[in-house]
Amino acid sequence: MGHYLAELTIIIGLLLLAVEVWLLGLSTIVLLATGSAAILVGLLAMVGVLPETVTALFSGTGIGAGLLTLLLWRPLKRLQRGGRRPDNRHSDFIGLTLTLTAPLSREQPSSAKYSGITWQLQLDANAGDIVLQPGEQVRVSGVDVGRFTVEPVSSPDTA
Repeated sequence: MGHYLAELTIIIGLLLLAVEVWLLGLSTIVLLATGSAAILVGLLAMVGVLPETVTALFSGTGIGAGLLTLLLWRPLKRLQRGGRRPDNRHSDFIGLTLTLTAPLSREQPSSAKYSGITWQLQLDANAGDIVLQPGEQVRVSGVDVGRFTVEPVSSPDTA
């Protein structure tokens, strides 16, 4: 009968891993566990540990995927969460000065267009409970995806 079923199982496992890594960016555990289990089961069938039957290969892949999922669930979830800071305080945008076109307070975010992108403006927690009016200038103190955290700029004539 040859090793074609074992080789096919390994190829399917490699394809599942390729989809998981390149298309989904390691965002799901299902394809990762199933692809890894399929490769392992295919190798075990090639060396004669498992019988080379469709039932044995499918069953082994399913059981292996379940076991891998149980073993890897918590570590992979921890990796996905990561230790991300609330705001990026190390960016070329830090220190950028913008002029408000709408009121801005802690309860009322605003937006500003910069470099062709509309950025959500959020008042820095250190600014307190002030309300900034249109025309006032703010300085970027933090950056996140689509969002600038800003603080008021003191004007030189009031100092």
